[in-house]
Amino acid sequence: MKRLSIHQIGLFSVGFIAVVAITACSGGGGSPRVQIPSLMSPGDMSNNDAAAKNNEGVDHLVQGHYDIALKHFKKALTMAPNFAEAHFNMAISLDGMGKHGDATEAFKKAKNFGGDNPKIVENAVLKKHLNL
Repeated sequence: MKRLSIHQIGLFSVGFIAVVAITACSGGGGSPRVQIPSLMSPGDMSNNDAAAKNNEGVDHLVQGHYDIALKHFKKALTMAPNFAEAHFNMAISLDGMGKHGDATEAFKKAKNFGGDNPKIVENAVLKKHLNL
């Protein structure tokens, strides 16, 4: 059996570490990514600041940064309390954090304020929380 030199072992180690790093950065080596439901602000929304906060939250939400996204949705809702999309996105964030009771309450508000929006009322996560 041939012995490996220190140089060969070093090259193997660097190659192995590179493969592990690439796999980790690509989301687990090809494992399917779950699409997180989210709603950008409607184009006709009159409160631009609330819309901007909601959209900033969506940017974090789709990356799985639930806690950061939640802060943006809460800020949007202080500016526009009836903002259905922000309630929906907040509910998705809370659900992702495992705060299911709070998520259910936010989904109720999203449905109440956005009952005419099929992206809200037909969402599977909302339906599960509201037993629809």
